[in-house]
Amino acid sequence: MKVLMLSSDPRNSRLKRYAEVLEKLEIIGFERKDGRFARFWKGYKKAREILSRERFDLITAQEIEHSFLAWLLSNKFKIPWQMQIHTDIFSPYYVRHSVSNRARVFLAKFLIPRTNCIRVVSERIRKSNFLKEVRLPISVLPIYSKVKKEGGINLREKYPGYDLYILMVARLAHEKNINLALKTMTGVIKEIKALLVVVGEGPDRKNIELEIGNLKLENSIRLEGWQDNLSGYYSSADLLLITSNYEGYGLSAVEAISCGLPVIMTDVGVAGEIIKNGINGLIVSVGSGYILSVEILKFFKDADLRLKLKEGAKNTKLPYTSFEDYRDKLVNSWLICKK
Repeated sequence: MKVLMLSSDPRNSRLKRYAEVLEKLEIIGFERKDGRFARFWKGYKKAREILSRERFDLITAQEIEHSFLAWLLSNKFKIPWQMQIHTDIFSPYYVRHSVSNRARVFLAKFLIPRTNCIRVVSERIRKSNFLKEVRLPISVLPIYSKVKKEGGINLREKYPGYDLYILMVARLAHEKNINLALKTMTGVIKEIKALLVVVGEGPDRKNIELEIGNLKLENSIRLEGWQDNLSGYYSSADLLLITSNYEGYGLSAVEAISCGLPVIMTDVGVAGEIIKNGINGLIVSVGSGYILSVEILKFFKDADLRLKLKEGAKNTKLPYTSFEDYRDKLVNSWLICKK
């Protein structure tokens, strides 16, 4: 099978491993360094040149903008195409976020009836009202991730003296709602000495640093930046916190669970699907800072609950047994699309 992939992450080593089980995988990259808008024209031209020379069996597109180009190429060269949806674009919080997001939703609604098949990363997206009415093959295939099992930072050694170690692994961006985590911490530290460690970088870092100062949380928050090895963070924390307004999936939640770490999160992404309330984590409504602080304190004070959630995390069945399992299911979604 010969697949043309439109991707914003063309250097990802995982893509090379897809090629091992395909006759050919051609990747068209759309990187910001090529220009915000120019990258799409350059990518389209490159894809058009390749398809003019060689016949491919399928085009797969990783983002909404890529899907528009895939639709154009599909029409021109009569090749089936797959639309991938990695974010919960039908969440009201996604729509409210920006004019760009509203445009993406409009474009997605135009493209969905015109694709040959769809890949989504969670049941939450699959069950959204718009997709419920779609009569197309829809594959639910979460992103595969494997956390290194050794090494890394031990939070208790690096920051000794706290009663509770809370971890966040997130891009510092608006949709992750890090400010909600900061407000949550103001309630938590009134009763216990807790530390929130945030691993990640992003455009909101300066605003977050200012808010930490405004709330006088300098002794209770640490911004770690990006880290290559998260194993130590996951294994030495007491819980993972997710405060996002919306998520397509929630990779950090699955990584945490794979390391036996319970999750307290807003009702986004894999909440209710992999993270089960009262089984391996606790789930609250989006934007509920007060309730988040209540749940964190309940987790700290109730030893039986902590033990139950930790055992639940260790015993959670994950989507894939291996990378090869994930790859086989992904390739199968392409074969279904080709039919």
